[in-house]
Amino acid sequence: MTDLRLHNSDLDLMISPSNGGGIVSFEGFGEPVLMSAPDQIVAPTDPAAFVLLPYCNRIAHGRARFAEQTLKLTPPFAGEPHALHGEGWVSPWKVKARDEVSAELSYRHEPTDGTWPWAFEATQHYGLSANRLVHRLEIQNKSEFPMPAGLGFHPYFPRKPGDGFRAQVGGRWNIADDRLPEDHGVGGPADYWPQSQLPVDVPLDHCFTSWDGELTISSDDIRVSLTASEELGLLHVYAPSGADFFCAEPVSHMPNALNRPGEPNQMHVLQPGDTFKASVCYLIEKPA
Repeated sequence: MTDLRLHNSDLDLMISPSNGGGIVSFEGFGEPVLMSAPDQIVAPTDPAAFVLLPYCNRIAHGRARFAEQTLKLTPPFAGEPHALHGEGWVSPWKVKARDEVSAELSYRHEPTDGTWPWAFEATQHYGLSANRLVHRLEIQNKSEFPMPAGLGFHPYFPRKPGDGFRAQVGGRWNIADDRLPEDHGVGGPADYWPQSQLPVDVPLDHCFTSWDGELTISSDDIRVSLTASEELGLLHVYAPSGADFFCAEPVSHMPNALNRPGEPNQMHVLQPGDTFKASVCYLIEKPA
């Protein structure tokens, strides 16, 4: 399926319906906002950004229970022991509508062995306006039973020494060696990204809590201000040491939530026919 190009005088966006409806490249004022995908997308992690649904991050070994339903999910690729990020990012999406500055894509999921055991429909909408990109996402339960649901956005940002990173948080889920949440700790920006910069020698793959929904990334060439809708109250940051990228993912629930009932930051529960919506807005500016 052909990639879609959206553009105006300030922004240029390429989308791949065949690859999770994800972003291939995103530029503002001629500068990269996100890390561009390779020329040939092979792995589901290759796009510059993709959506997370019907759950975010990991489910331990793809196993969980919800009500009377047992989940047995297949990990997305070799070397990953856990189910990861849901069905949307590894599936082709259909183009419902498009013009020069907007596009709407849809995806229908029917359960098969190793996949999410509830039927659902999802829609994502991209829209450019001046120096803003708004990316909206929704999911509707099409099964006959209540369904847990989560939504998130997974962008890859370029990372250079000295770039600024500002996000107000109140704690994080600390992880064990298996990269799953172990316990919750209280802390603030000065603890996690001192001097408003991501730490150079401390790798991050953590879900941060009490996030206010605002994130600012700044470099000499461009400033990106991301605002998430209120449904996305958590910020998952993946920043490997020494890498030239990092991910800052607005999400609606903690990793492995289905296996940690009674904890905060749980998934939504959608009754048959119910819909859950979320969105992010990227504001792109040239530094003064």
